[in-house]
Amino acid sequence: MRTLLVATTLALAAAANVYAASPAQPAAQTVASQQQVVIDVRTPAEFADGHLQGAQLLPLDRIARDIAARVPDKHTPIQLYCRSGRRSALAVETLQALGYTRLQNLGGLEDASRSSQRPIVR
Repeated sequence: MRTLLVATTLALAAAANVYAASPAQPAAQTVASQQQVVIDVRTPAEFADGHLQGAQLLPLDRIARDIAARVPDKHTPIQLYCRSGRRSALAVETLQALGYTRLQNLGGLEDASRSSQRPIVR
């Protein structure tokens, strides 16, 4: 029964082209089998002022050009954040158009820190 539930959940996530962590479970623990990538889509200056521990900087204006070099597997779970959530939402749309399937918009930096349980490095 559990296998059927897991398979159904994965199929629904793939069909929606969106990866969303369960609110009851921290996002970092949701996918144990694949390495999760956390991407900050803000500017280098914003990143230098503070970013999530372990996050990679990939500004929105370069994400379409550079994502394949950073994340070649389009089924890798990717979490994105920015200052308010607007740029990360645009990044999700861009990556979906490129065929990436497991995406999560964490919103702004503070919300991203809370939901991912990652500290902010300043």
